[in-house]
Amino acid sequence: MLVFGCREDDLAVLRSASGATGPVPLTVESPAELARRVIERRPVAVVLGVATPTLAHLDLIPVIRAARGDLPVIIIGEEDSLELERSARQRSIFYYLVHPIERAEVEAVLKNVLRCKV
Repeated sequence: MLVFGCREDDLAVLRSASGATGPVPLTVESPAELARRVIERRPVAVVLGVATPTLAHLDLIPVIRAARGDLPVIIIGEEDSLELERSARQRSIFYYLVHPIERAEVEAVLKNVLRCKV
């Protein structure tokens, strides 16, 4: 599982939840690294942290889709924003979470990702 743009506290929850479900989060530092690793590593999902007012990380979704159309994209929004959620859902994301995320919800999402991969 590739992770880009997430807060440290959200990363801690992702790591904790992934221990119970399997996919280990790998944090990437740039959009270019994310694109490269999507192609090279064949991850089970991509998690993007997105803050408002800038929705720039959402622009990575078409790049991910071009490389791997079947790859689930999970968004973690910094705040509850209808504009952000609508914009993310228009890009056919797999799941949308809002900070602060909870371990139980992340575990359920990751289990669903793994179930869809089988």
